[in-house]
Amino acid sequence: MKKNKFKIIELKPEENKNSIKRSVFIKDFVIQEIIGIHEHEKIKKQKIKFNIVIDVNQNTFPDEKDIKSIVDYEKITNKLENLAKNKKYNFLESLAEDSFKEIFEDKRINAITIKIEKPDAIKNAESVGVKVFKTRNDYEGS
Repeated sequence: MKKNKFKIIELKPEENKNSIKRSVFIKDFVIQEIIGIHEHEKIKKQKIKFNIVIDVNQNTFPDEKDIKSIVDYEKITNKLENLAKNKKYNFLESLAEDSFKEIFEDKRINAITIKIEKPDAIKNAESVGVKVFKTRNDYEGS
């Protein structure tokens, strides 16, 4: 009788050899606009504070001679200002969703975390707001 010789091998997923993680962030970007559902919020502008972390495609490399080679945070802050200025929002959640639409226009962006706060909305709180994370798949699937 012949004996079978079996060799047990362990299959491991291929490791990602690329350890680069590139993010662009915008910290404590403050604008003054009308936002809110309450009557007093519809009359007087209030502070809106953005904190955003943008995960960028790791194959994106900066070219010192071309601003289009990077995710331009100034362009993003201009878009955020225009959103709040040109549309009256009742909810920070709605502003966040429109912010995702604007930022995800850049196809090099893989994921975004947006935190939007109203520092002066509640008397005994330093701040109130929303924080949302979306990947490109989440965004394109919605």
